Amino acid sequence: MHELPLVFFTVFGQSAVGLLLLTLISDRCGLTEQPLLKRASLLAFGLMGIGLLIGTLHVGQPLRAMNMLSGLGRSPMSNEILLSGAFFGLLCCTVFFTSVKKNTGLANIFNGVTILVGLAFAWSITQVYQLETVDNWNTVHTSLQMWLTVLIGGGACAVLVGARRAGGVLLLIGGIISLIAKPDYLGLVNQISPQLASAQNLFWSVQIFCLSLAVLIGAIALIKKQSCGSILFCGAVAVVIGELAGRIAFYNLWAVAM
Repeated sequence: MHELPLVFFTVFGQSAVGLLLLTLISDRCGLTEQPLLKRASLLAFGLMGIGLLIGTLHVGQPLRAMNMLSGLGRSPMSNEILLSGAFFGLLCCTVFFTSVKKNTGLANIFNGVTILVGLAFAWSITQVYQLETVDNWNTVHTSLQMWLTVLIGGGACAVLVGARRAGGVLLLIGGIISLIAKPDYLGLVNQISPQLASAQNLFWSVQIFCLSLAVLIGAIALIKKQSCGSILFCGAVAVVIGELAGRIAFYNLWAVAM
């Protein structure tokens, strides 16, 4: 699958944004007993770094990658590339001031700016795939799926770093919304491209199972205060895998309308 690098780039990037946002909310609302910024920024750094690294495999000629910025402002893809780089650069600064040269004030400032740029980056991803020439993507479900990954992937990662209540709430909300929207989405793409859609049943089955698991993990994270650590860890990882499976199906639906 030629678009597989983009699967990891988008899902990991969106999850990193959601993780930082949820960690900030959890900290500001006093939902955690200890500061989680260091752990959250390190995990987000790892996710985004891996996503960017794998994403470069999609570039046919890496030495000409800078040419993709030539449409800055008018090209959604150019905007996405710039914002992804800005997000990662600011995230590096956050990691530096939380883990290397510790400075709480600067760490909080960079974290806030990183989240704002990260949200802009997440928005830019939705704009790349709103294509009138691709009927399966030219639907409200495209943006909905992308933003739900911010909630679901970010919620799963938040649970991993210790922001259990904030992560649990978002896993519940995101998982339920995604499950409710799924029948309408599947009906739509099966109507547009029945042959392409039927080939994605395995990926969608995996995603639906993992979304159901997300709801369960969210409930456990909210109900259980200390126990079930290993269950939450395995469940959170499975939730991210489910988002990857759903994104593979999404890219496999690419077909130019005639």
